Amino acid sequence: MSIQKLPMLLALSITAISITGCTDRIGMAEQSMADIRNQPAQPIEPPPKAELVEDFVYSASSQRSPFLPPSLVNVEGPTTSIDGVRPDITRVKEPLEQYELSQLVFRGVVVSPEGQRYALVQRPDGSVASVKVGDYLGLNDGRIVEITPTQINLIEIVPDSRAGFVEKPQSLVSPIS
Repeated sequence: MSIQKLPMLLALSITAISITGCTDRIGMAEQSMADIRNQPAQPIEPPPKAELVEDFVYSASSQRSPFLPPSLVNVEGPTTSIDGVRPDITRVKEPLEQYELSQLVFRGVVVSPEGQRYALVQRPDGSVASVKVGDYLGLNDGRIVEITPTQINLIEIVPDSRAGFVEKPQSLVSPIS
């Protein structure tokens, strides 16, 4: 054998060994996959039981809400008058008082030629109603106190924890700011 053919023979030998090694690994992988497929199915563990979470009592309800504009919030928190705040049960309910505030959507403001500002409020059925300062919205006797280009500010009369009622500021904010 000549020295010139030695590198070529060496290269062919390495190639043959490496091809043999690849086919052996592929065969081993195929055999392992066949073994896995032939095993009986394993049962799935049931999901863990849900833990019972204790009720959380929110104790900061008497403090200022961080979600309301400061212009509406009384710094001392909700107040009750000496006689106590009570909803007027003799007052005739307005049409938008049959919906929760979360069901109503503030859509915009219209100003009349006389300068009166009206807010447009969409009901859950898609129809739109106009309201002005002094009108009522929502289930909690919410009286409108201010209409801005981006929200309607109102004061609701809500039950408190002492079997009475308190005035609480609330806002109906435009979804498009």
